Amino acid sequence: MDTTRAQDLARRAASAATRTLLHRDGGSTTEQQTLTIARTVEDVLRACLDPDVLDTMVSPAGSVHRSPAGVYAWTVADTTIETQAQVEPNRVVFSGGSAQNPDEPVVTVEAWPAPQGLGAEVVLRLTVPAGTGEVGGGLAFTMLYRLRALLQTGEAPTLGKVPSGRDGKR
Repeated sequence: MDTTRAQDLARRAASAATRTLLHRDGGSTTEQQTLTIARTVEDVLRACLDPDVLDTMVSPAGSVHRSPAGVYAWTVADTTIETQAQVEPNRVVFSGGSAQNPDEPVVTVEAWPAPQGLGAEVVLRLTVPAGTGEVGGGLAFTMLYRLRALLQTGEAPTLGKVPSGRDGKR
């Protein structure tokens, strides 16, 4: 399977899963994942306010843009959720995605010093519609995994083509 086809398949699967998340009724639940990232707590929280980093975390399933007014627009599967970021000690909370409950957090990132000076222990919580826990848990893990890769290596994992020094066919 060539990488373009695999990338397209992964993008369609992520979009379908996200559509399922966004269009279910009947309450919500919170899915949580935790990873240790070899960066300081301040580095992690600062990165979570950067719309380019957030965009990389949700890509290729969606995108994130910040308006000059400070509104973060999360677009996934043709649905856009607008949130406001609240910075609190050791956490960033994006809330405001629901007209019925504008204070309900949509995405929460908490960071605490990891034991033995190993960086930051980061918790990402996603509020997702009830009954979609497995998909929401997977999405939370993927976002956190991409954040860790970006902060530790400067790049996020991709199925796309990467530059190579080789000429011709491989």
